[in-house]
Amino acid sequence: MTNQHYHPKILGFLCNWCCYTAADSAGVGRYQYPPNLRVIRIMCTGRLDPSFPLEALAGGADGVFVGGCHPGECHYQDGNYHALVSAALVHEMLARVGVSRERFLIDWASAAEGPNFVKIITAFTKQTEQLGPLGLAENIPAESLRLRLNQAAEAARERKIRTGLINASREMFKSGDFSRKNIAQLVQAKCEKALDEMTAQADSQ
Repeated sequence: MTNQHYHPKILGFLCNWCCYTAADSAGVGRYQYPPNLRVIRIMCTGRLDPSFPLEALAGGADGVFVGGCHPGECHYQDGNYHALVSAALVHEMLARVGVSRERFLIDWASAAEGPNFVKIITAFTKQTEQLGPLGLAENIPAESLRLRLNQAAEAARERKIRTGLINASREMFKSGDFSRKNIAQLVQAKCEKALDEMTAQADSQ
C-alpha cells in the first residue's frame, strides 16, 4: 500500500479544560478540519500514561496527538510540564523501535483557540497521511513494528523507566529549563539503562 489518497487513523488525547474545549469551539464555529481524529478526553495531559500512545500505534492508529493547555496555564498547575517528560519518553522509544517520531505529537491550544486547534490537527493529519500506514515510511513490516511497540509499552510501565521519569521531572523543575531539547536530554540520561535493555530486546526479535 502507498500513502497516495490514504486516510490515516489518528487518536487524540485532549485536555478537558483547554484543547477539548478548543475542539468543541471549532465545531461550534463551523471550522473545517480533517475528520480523521478520534478523541479521548482526559482531565489533564499530565495524566497521560506514556504507554498509551505506544499501545495506540500498536493497535492500529497511524498517528497519536496529545493536546493540552499552554505551559504555565495548566488547570492543575504543572501537569503539562509532566506531559512533556512523558512525550519525550514516547519519542525516544519510537525512535529506538524503528517507528517514525513524526507519528506522535504533543501541542497546545487554549479553550479560546479553536482556529489554532484546527491548524495543528490539519497539519498533523497531512503529515501522518504522508507517512502512510505503519511500516510504510519505516520500511519495516507492520507486524514487526507492532510487536516492538507492544514491548515498548510494557517497558514504559515498568518501575525502572517510571523512576527515571520521576527523576527527569525533578531535574527539569530544579533547572527551570522547560525546553523540549533539555527535557529530551534528561529523559535519555535518566532512563538510558532501561531504554538500552528495551532496545536490545527489540533487536533480538
